[in-house]
Amino acid sequence: MLKKDPVPIYHVQKIPGPSLPKKEILMKRFIIFLIVFMLIPNISCANNDSERIDSSAIIKKQEETFGIRDFLRDCERYAPDFINDLNIKNLFNNYVSGSFDNKGIFNKAGGLIKKGFTDVFKILLSIIVIVLIHSLLKALTDDLENNSVSQIVYYAQYIMIVTIIMASFSEILDSIIESIDNMVGFTRSLVPLLITLMIYTGNITTSTVLEPVLLFIIELIANIIKIGIIPIVSLIMALIIVSKISNRVQIQKISKFMKSSVVWTLGIVLTVFIGLVSLEGSLTSAIDGVTAKTAKAAISSLIPVVGKVLGDGVDSVLGCGVILKNAVGVMGVIIIISICLLPIIKLATFTIMYSVSSAIIEPLADEKIVKLLDEMSDVFKLLLAIICSVSALLIIGITLVIKISNSGMMYR
Repeated sequence: MLKKDPVPIYHVQKIPGPSLPKKEILMKRFIIFLIVFMLIPNISCANNDSERIDSSAIIKKQEETFGIRDFLRDCERYAPDFINDLNIKNLFNNYVSGSFDNKGIFNKAGGLIKKGFTDVFKILLSIIVIVLIHSLLKALTDDLENNSVSQIVYYAQYIMIVTIIMASFSEILDSIIESIDNMVGFTRSLVPLLITLMIYTGNITTSTVLEPVLLFIIELIANIIKIGIIPIVSLIMALIIVSKISNRVQIQKISKFMKSSVVWTLGIVLTVFIGLVSLEGSLTSAIDGVTAKTAKAAISSLIPVVGKVLGDGVDSVLGCGVILKNAVGVMGVIIIISICLLPIIKLATFTIMYSVSSAIIEPLADEKIVKLLDEMSDVFKLLLAIICSVSALLIIGITLVIKISNSGMMYR
């Protein structure tokens, strides 16, 4: 047997080198930290500037792609009284950038409110003057003790007041129908744009479900109101006028039943619309969010080297699309409010005016005239409820679409 030689063991001796003093080491570390700390703000500011430039360029390209200019023309066409003095393009750009300077909008709304009160105040003055003249003539005929003359004076006063009421009712009814047509017409151009932007931002399932449901329900409700509810309100007004001609005509119960039917119909329609849109959207937004998250993960992992960069780039483009979509939605809500603002102001002032006039003339006028004006106030309340319901329905629909599509982004 051969014996193995033992393995030699070498001992490495540590050679002492020149060592820096402890103060110099600390000073060098402090200088390096100070230089890095001073450079960080410059790097972040440069990154922020480049991101801002890139974001604005992306949004500008998206505006050209999706025809935002045509959308702004539709805004001017459907709300000319409100938009004519405003720069609609600058207003939209402010909403895109997140700066909400609504001073011009509030000034315009204040002018419309002033105009509505001025027009209605003239009607109130006319009714009070007619009642005062009637009270003077009634005092003269009572001294003559001639009932036939008193009846003629009453009917003359009644016809004049009813003529004023009918003129104001006809004017406001035309304004309501025109506003509903304008709101529905504007929604027809707004919803496809919102749905297209939703598809662009990845909400494909939500958009395919929401677009037909939203447009169908809006058209259906608008037709129900124009064909069914507004004629019922006109019939209620006719019944009220007929019932106040003489005490022998008693049809108050019918008009009361019709009023309650209108209120219940509006409530049911609004509830069904909100329920359908919110349920449809909430079920599909989660699917869209999970699908988009899976797609981004696949891009990041399957594409070598640049997969993560591509995924982040897709997120940036989609984020710009969301900003544009939200700005379009906000602009749509403002236009819908501007379309219905003047009719709402007039209806509110008419409602207050008839209530106030019935209270003012109560000591002077006949009891039937006082009841007529009081019930006219209820009729204008119904019309106010109709226009507010339609505008609220459209505004809630737009905000739900924006919220649902944004919640899809949150799932990512």
